[in-house]
Amino acid sequence: MSKKSSRIKSFQNGSRESISSHLTGSSNENLSLSSKDDKDKVDKILLQRVHFQVYYLGVVQKINMTNSKNRDTEPQLVDIVEESQIEGKLQVKASEENKVLMFVSRHGIKVMDVSGQEVLHRHPLHTIAQLIQYTDGSGHQNIAVKVGQVGKHLYQCYVFQCHAQDQATNICDCVRRIFDAITTKS
Repeated sequence: MSKKSSRIKSFQNGSRESISSHLTGSSNENLSLSSKDDKDKVDKILLQRVHFQVYYLGVVQKINMTNSKNRDTEPQLVDIVEESQIEGKLQVKASEENKVLMFVSRHGIKVMDVSGQEVLHRHPLHTIAQLIQYTDGSGHQNIAVKVGQVGKHLYQCYVFQCHAQDQATNICDCVRRIFDAITTKS
């Protein structure tokens, strides 16, 4: 898998500055609560519950990101995911039996089976450390969700394959808008 051909868009949880610096089109000045309309927009974003049909490729356990000061975390995380795929620990290509529903809301990301009957995993918003959209070596649009606790160096990375680049972008934008709305409101 070619790491040089991977296109990466990133989102990192943290201060307002880290959110806006890692996302295209994000600006805290645009979300200042100067009018009632702005407050209504923020409230509307926080009440949204959007779902996407994607493919779950798997999870990479116990990722140690302590070397991230020497190298950008986005390419490092993509490298770890692709190494897991090469080693056979993570699927490379989606299959119909791995189709899931991903719900994004102010509470975080919830992944359910396609019937909507069983919750497969749930990631509260405060545990989402990073969200990366990237194109893998085969041209598939993937999303990597790095999850962990604040102050810890071990993370898990859940990987999803999207139907198209627009869908992957929409998922990242949805999470970004929710984080922006929360940080603006507080």
